[in-house]
Amino acid sequence: MKRRYPSHLKLHVEDSASLVASANERTRKSSFSAQGQDEIQDLLRAFSEATNWAVSDRPKHVDTKSDVPSHHMAQAPASKRWRLIETMVQDGVMDALDLAELPSVSMDRAQDLLLSIERLVDRLDRAEEAVRRQEAELATTLGVTSHSDRQRETADRLEAILESVCRSIGAVAGAIYVLDDDTSSLKMRSSIGLPRNRLTAPPRELRGSLADLEALLGNAVLLSDIEHMHDWPSPEPYASALVVPIGSSTMPHGTMWFWSEKSRSYSATEVEVANLAAGRVMCEIEQSILGQEIHQSRIIQKQFDTASLTQASMLPDSQMLHKDFDVNGWTYQNGSIGGGFHFWDVNPQEMITLAVGNANQQGPDGALVSTGIQSILRAFWTQGESPAAIMRSINDTMWALQEADWTASLNLIQLNPKTGYGSICSAGNMETFIVSHRGFRPIGIPGPRVAMLPDSIFKASRFCLQSGEILVSYTSGILDQSRSKLQPAKEPVGKGKRMPKPVNYAQFDQSTLLQIVREMADEKANDITGFLARTLPTFDRSTNDEADRSLILVRNTRKGTR
Repeated sequence: MKRRYPSHLKLHVEDSASLVASANERTRKSSFSAQGQDEIQDLLRAFSEATNWAVSDRPKHVDTKSDVPSHHMAQAPASKRWRLIETMVQDGVMDALDLAELPSVSMDRAQDLLLSIERLVDRLDRAEEAVRRQEAELATTLGVTSHSDRQRETADRLEAILESVCRSIGAVAGAIYVLDDDTSSLKMRSSIGLPRNRLTAPPRELRGSLADLEALLGNAVLLSDIEHMHDWPSPEPYASALVVPIGSSTMPHGTMWFWSEKSRSYSATEVEVANLAAGRVMCEIEQSILGQEIHQSRIIQKQFDTASLTQASMLPDSQMLHKDFDVNGWTYQNGSIGGGFHFWDVNPQEMITLAVGNANQQGPDGALVSTGIQSILRAFWTQGESPAAIMRSINDTMWALQEADWTASLNLIQLNPKTGYGSICSAGNMETFIVSHRGFRPIGIPGPRVAMLPDSIFKASRFCLQSGEILVSYTSGILDQSRSKLQPAKEPVGKGKRMPKPVNYAQFDQSTLLQIVREMADEKANDITGFLARTLPTFDRSTNDEADRSLILVRNTRKGTR
C-alpha cells in the first residue's frame, strides 16, 4: 500500500502586511500588458458610446466622494479607478443637436455599470497575479542543469577566472592547486599563461611548501622577490608571486598562485581581487560537484521509481481465487522499495497457496531479498511442494548467498478449498491467527528466520478454516510501529456496514488488531484489510528504523454451521 501525496501546486504567501501591500502595488502597476490595456480602453470606449458618459482615469490620492454629487452618494458608490465626465459642452444654449448628445442613462446607472466593470478588472488582476506566482514557483522546481560536457565547461570557467584576475592585478600567469584526499599534496587543476603540460605533472608535496601552508591557514602570501626568498619556494620560475587560499582555514581546499615577471609588491586592492576570485573558484567547484550529484541523484531516483514499479508488479492482484474463499492483503514499505511482500495463487493441484513476510533489511537490500524469495516461491509452488519443503529450499538457497544479510521472516500457507484444511510453516517473527465470532486462536510453529542457519528445521502444522472463520497472517512489524504517530481511521467502512468499537490507540497491540477483525468478520476481506491499513499506526518518515509491514487475510465464505 503506497502513501499518496497531493499533486496540486501549493502557493506560500508572506504574512507580512508590508510585503502584501507592496505586492498589490506591483500588481496594480504591471497587471496590464499593452494588449490588455488596449482591451480595457476598448471596453471603456464602448461604455462611453452606449451611455454618452465619458470616462477618465481618476488621479491618485483623490477622494472619490468629492466627484459625485451629494444626492448621488447613497445610490451609486464611485469607482476607484475611473470617474464619469459629461460629454456635452455646457455653453448655456441648447438646440436639437445638443439633445442628441445628452447621456442616455442616469448618472446612478452609469456609476453602477462602471463599478461592475471595475470589479471584473480587479478579478482579472487577481487571476493574472495568481498565474504569475504559480509560474514563478514552477520555475523554482527546476533542478540545476549542466552542460552535456560538464568537465570542459568547468575548465573554461576556471581559466576565465584566472585570466580575469591576471589582467586586473598585472600578473602574467596563474594556477589553481587543489589538495588531495589525504591533504598531503597539491595538484594543479587549472592554469593560464603556463604550458598545458603542467597539468600532467605529478602533485606537489605540501611539506616544505611554506607559501601554500601559510595560505591554507587563511592568509594571503606576498612573494615580492622569489629569487632572494629561498625558504618560500615557488612552483614556477617567476620573479614575484601572490598566493591566496581556496576555502577557509577550517575547511581548506587549495591555493591560487599568480606570478609576475618582475619583482614587485601587491596593493591591498589587488590582494582583495585575488581573494574574491578564490571565493568564486570555490563556488564554481561546489556548483560543479552539486550539478554532478544532482545528475546522479536523478538517475538513481529514476532507477528507484522503476524498481518500485517492478516490485509492486510482483504483488498479486485482487482476482477471485475460489468462490468460497475471499482473499485480500497489502504491503506497506517504509520507502519507495523495501523488503515487505505478500503472495497468493492457485497451484496446478488446485490448492490455494499464500505467503507473507519481510526481509530483515530495508530499502534496496530488503528489496533484493524479498524479490529473491518471491521468485523461488513462484517456481516451487507450481511443483506442488509442501510448505515445509519449500521453506527448507528457500533457506538453503538464501544461506548459500554470502557477503550480505539475506535473512527474512516468512509464512507459507497451503489451503484446500474443498475441505478447508491446510498447513502452515513459519520462519522468524510472524503471527497467524484464525478469527471467528467465538474468538481467535494462533496457528503455526515459530521457526528460525530464513537464511539464519544452515540446515534449519522448519515444521509445518495443520489447521482447519471453517465456514465464517478468518485467517489473518502478518509481519510483527505491524505492532512494532506503536511508537509512531497513531492515526485513527477517518473513513467509514461503508454504508450499512458494522463498524468496530472505538480503538484505544494508546495501547494498540495484537489483541486490538484481532478484535477489529473479529467485529468485522461479516464484512468483505477488502473492507477489513482496508480498515486495518487506515487504523494501524503510520510510519514516522523522519526515521529509517521502521520495519516494512505486510498482511494477508482469508475468509471462508462457504455457508454452513459455524
